[in-house]
Formats: sequence, structure tokens, C-alpha cells
Amino acid sequence: MTTEPLPLPSCDDRRVWDVWMSWYQFPALAVADDLGLFALLEHAPLTQEGAAKELRLSPRSAEALLGVMTALGFLEQRDGRFLNTEVSRNFLLPSSPYYWGGMIQFVRDLAITRETVKDVLVKDRPRGGSMDAMWETHEIKEEQARAFTAAMHTRSLHLGVAMARRIDFSGVRRFLDVAGGSGCFSIALARQHPSVRCTVLELPTVCKIAREYVTRFGVGDRVDTVEANMFRDPWPQGYDVHFFSNIYHDWDRTRCLHLTRRSFEALPPGGRILIHEVLLDDAKDGPLVGVTDSLHMVFFTEGKQRTAGEFRELLEEAGFRDVKVTPTFAYYSVVEARKP
Repeated sequence: MTTEPLPLPSCDDRRVWDVWMSWYQFPALAVADDLGLFALLEHAPLTQEGAAKELRLSPRSAEALLGVMTALGFLEQRDGRFLNTEVSRNFLLPSSPYYWGGMIQFVRDLAITRETVKDVLVKDRPRGGSMDAMWETHEIKEEQARAFTAAMHTRSLHLGVAMARRIDFSGVRRFLDVAGGSGCFSIALARQHPSVRCTVLELPTVCKIAREYVTRFGVGDRVDTVEANMFRDPWPQGYDVHFFSNIYHDWDRTRCLHLTRRSFEALPPGGRILIHEVLLDDAKDGPLVGVTDSLHMVFFTEGKQRTAGEFRELLEEAGFRDVKVTPTFAYYSVVEARKP
């Protein structure tokens, strides 16, 4: 038996540590949101002792929570006091129009464990059943539809603002937002380009909810709704642009091709389709958020994230031409094509 010294590993294990400790990071963010930490610090920067007192935490607990939020970039320290960063002021303050609270609250209690992930991957079957079943549930149970719509709205409104600014809408008169949820993209477009008339195509219950958002944002004269199932019902005619955000990633290639062909048939010559998604790299090994979101899609839906090349194939198979990709905001891009 050899007693020679053990060799050092050829690299360190920080990446394993980072993934292991990430297990606590989202729950800690959800707790900070529950406790009102970011709103508290926006009112006045506090020392660790002051935050502990206001949040009714022990010094040890406050140190841990504040330390994690600071290391994640949501807080910073100045002269011994904690205050919000720009990220938190934009996305973690309840008073911000771009507050992520709806999504944080929607997913904070989901049971995503080793066993549930393994079960989904081995069986290749989404945890919640088929997407069709989820749609039917949202149509039957308005409370669930409201919760889901609110969650998607809070993570998407700012993406709509960026899309409206970074895509060329010159000459566009009518915009169809397919399965548009709260109508946040139509709202942002109508606010940015008052001459464009927008329509949210959604299930009846969600249309009712969308009309409330549209009214709240003061664009009821420029954004309307059409009640329809995008797979089965006729699509309204006369639109220059068909827009899909976070729709294709929910479905397998067959259903995505069906949607693409329906769009091609309904658009006039020269009309455009816009697909707004997080794109994978060509090798499908990044970015980390994109491939992790693809795992998220496997867990909950029948779809996945796709590369720009995969979208190009879908669009050209349906008859579209002049495919191009425009990065819009953070991890998102718009894949655009035109009907000849």
C-alpha cells in the first residue's frame, strides 16, 4: 500500500460550491421580499443592528440574510449601512412598475427537488401534466389564471418596453399579441408608438384580466382583446405583425410549426412575425440562464429553449423569409421574419 502524498486536484472546486450554495439563494431572496427588506432600506439605509431590529431577526440571522443579499448584488454597504442597489430599486421594490414580486411569490413554494427533477427527466413528462390541461385549468379557475398572469406580467413589462424601443415598428398599423397574457407587450408598444393599434389574442378568462391591465395603464383606446384558442380558433385578419413572447418554449416542434404556419396564413404579404425568447448558443451549452431555463421548460412544459438556427428552420419551413435576430434586453432576443 502506497503512502505517498496525495496530489492536489488540477483545479479548485468553487463551481461545485457555487451550485451547492445556490440552493439557498432564491429562498433567501423570497424571504427578503416577504419581510419587506428592500422597501425598508429604500426608506432609510440601516446598519445590520438596525435592520435586525426592524425585521425582528436575531443578529446572526440578519448578518446572514444581509450578507447573501449583498453578495448577490441586491444590496451594498456604505459607511456601515446597507442600502439598495440599482437592480433592487428597479426590480425588487413593490413601488416599481417592474417589481418581480409577482413571480417570486408565484414560484417560492414550488417543490423542485432532486427526486422531482429526476422523475421529469427520466420520464420526459412535465411535472404539471400537459400544457393543454394547464390552459384549461386557467380558463376554468380564474384565481389561478390571475396569479399566473400577474407573475408573467411582473417579469415581462420591462421586456416589452425594451422590445418597443429596439424593434423597428415604422409603417406598422396593427399588432397582434398572440397568447399575450396581461397585454404587457401591447401596453408598452402602445405607450411607445401611439399610432399602432394592438390586439391581445387570449382565452376568454385571460382576456378579461388583460382588459384590466390595459385600462390601468391608460391605453384602452389603443389595445383591445380577441377571445380565441390560438391552436384551434380562427385568427383575426388585417394585422401587420404577429408577436409571440415566451410561447414557443412551452411547446414541442410540431405545435410550434403549427403556430408558425397559422401566422403565415393569416399575415398579408410583407407582414412580419416576431418571436421573443431567450436563445441558446448554437452548441446548446449556454448561456447558463438559457440552458437552465430549458431544464425549467422540461420540468413544467412540453417545450424547451431553442437556438436562433432552430427558429430559422421553423420559420423558413412555414414559408417565412429574411430571418434576423435582434438582442433586446438582458437574455432576450427577437427572432423576426417576413412573409414574401
